[in-house]
Amino acid sequence: MLFTTADNFNMHIQMERLYQAAKELKGIQTKAELARALNQSFQTVKNWESRGISMPGMITAQAEIGCSVTWLETGAGPMAVAGQSPQPRVASESPFIEGSGDIKGAIPVRVGDEPNTVQIPRVKLRLRAGVSSFDTEPDMNGDGHEEVPSSVLVALQLDPRNLLAMRVRGTSMEPMLFEDDVVIIDKTDKRPINREIYAVNFEGEACIKQLLFRHGQWYLNSLHPDHGPVTVKSGQCSIVGRVVYQPGRVVTGRL
Repeated sequence: MLFTTADNFNMHIQMERLYQAAKELKGIQTKAELARALNQSFQTVKNWESRGISMPGMITAQAEIGCSVTWLETGAGPMAVAGQSPQPRVASESPFIEGSGDIKGAIPVRVGDEPNTVQIPRVKLRLRAGVSSFDTEPDMNGDGHEEVPSSVLVALQLDPRNLLAMRVRGTSMEPMLFEDDVVIIDKTDKRPINREIYAVNFEGEACIKQLLFRHGQWYLNSLHPDHGPVTVKSGQCSIVGRVVYQPGRVVTGRL
């Protein structure tokens, strides 16, 4: 018997505390959002429910969410570490934050109005197996584009005319990239570089993978441990472009 009834109860209570802290301190509502905030895979967070939260996981939760390790582990003391205040609660049935503050003189801001940004079209790829060229169709889930700071384009020496935005599908690149994350691709950068991230056409399917060069062969590598590397020679594969940016962080050169 690996765990006693008391052990299982403590694991359950610790996870309840973590979900409570995530909601009250950061406004996090789902397990997927929690996994993203902690830079963990969704499966890891689910495993904590049956195996317990590891001490490194608790330390990460304190750093990223602001909840006390002592409170998470034992329930003693305050939930939040010093200087961390709970976020205002928002009714789940309403997507808007209601407030009564004075808005006199406020300037309304719309998506796309931010200064010093460039709009990159967000698309879906239409691919065929064995064909390196591709077509695109607009991804209109939202406003149809992503905002990229001009400073990022200058720093990375990127021409916005060569860039596309697309959504990540699947969980194979967790915990770096989660499903429905958006990445920016340079469609002119198709030179394979070891350990960089690319959008590839593999057997007519678009996927985001790390390229690895090992023992004279190229592999499509996934970051999630449940997905092993696949040799490029195992199917028809072509590079669509290199992943250079994810809104909020530079991706190129990270691995």
